[in-house]
Amino acid sequence: MSRTGIVVLGSVLLMVCFGCSDPNEAKRVRFEMEGRLLKSGSDNQLILSEHAGATSMWNQTGDEEIFDDLSSGDLIHVTISEIAESYPGQTTLYHLELIEEGTEEDLPQDELDTLHELGWTFE
Repeated sequence: MSRTGIVVLGSVLLMVCFGCSDPNEAKRVRFEMEGRLLKSGSDNQLILSEHAGATSMWNQTGDEEIFDDLSSGDLIHVTISEIAESYPGQTTLYHLELIEEGTEEDLPQDELDTLHELGWTFE
């Protein structure tokens, strides 16, 4: 094979390898967290964690009905992206698992009061 052919073949292989990869994939860090679900009146639901406080979750699980059979107060285990520093925090939800059923009495009242003051509504 000629020198030009090798350069062209190498260039094509590089474009295929790098052109098909997601440049953001390496930046996607995932974390696991447990907390109580707080079903809000918006599209994003909240998880209340002892360590992270209230965090709004943007559902990217591929299952639009993932929250339908859950209730506020349920203990859940989630896989999420990094949490944006705001109040409430914001994150992307990739996976959710129910650990145990709960009730609204399992939710911390101080977090609920703060969220109400900020205009959040709950189901």
